[in-house]
Amino acid sequence: MTMRFIDDCPNGKFDKKKFIKVYKQFYPSGKLDHVCKYAFDIFDANGDGTIDFEEFLLAISATSQGNLQDRLNLAFDICDI
Repeated sequence: MTMRFIDDCPNGKFDKKKFIKVYKQFYPSGKLDHVCKYAFDIFDANGDGTIDFEEFLLAISATSQGNLQDRLNLAFDICDI
């Protein structure tokens, strides 16, 4: 499964509904609505109700790069309801 930001967000921003739809593509067997909502709120750094390209890049970077402890901390923050 590949994702191209411009294909999924031609206006340059994800809203929460679109984010959940795209996020679920990567985990089709999971029930992720609740987790997706929290992840969206964390990645929406400026709190405007959308994830723009810069926030998207930061989210991808935070979840796929860096040391294991930083990624685990982020995963914990998302799941710690």
